[in-house]
Amino acid sequence: MEATIQRLHHPGPGGDSNTDNHGRDFYDFSLSVPFPSPMEAEIACRSLDPDPEPRRNGVQRELTVIGNKLVLHWRAEEARFFRVSITTFLDYLALVLQTMERFGPPGPH
Repeated sequence: MEATIQRLHHPGPGGDSNTDNHGRDFYDFSLSVPFPSPMEAEIACRSLDPDPEPRRNGVQRELTVIGNKLVLHWRAEEARFFRVSITTFLDYLALVLQTMERFGPPGPH
């Protein structure tokens, strides 16, 4: 697995965050999880992302499959919601991985 986390500052409309209050800090987190096959990565993605992340907490989450990797990206303005969203998701990811391990690779249709 590969993971990166960053705290980014995006200046306001004038480009200078010191002159107005529209500049915002964002927390970014990316995670890449390899699977034995692209099909298993797609199964995990569909299992983990049945519904979009609610917008009310300011967290944006994106899941994509690239080859045999499940690629996840979060962005949030508040550290608290950022942490809760990632922690909850990682718990679900662990459950999906355990279930896939228990039942084995998908068979032919």
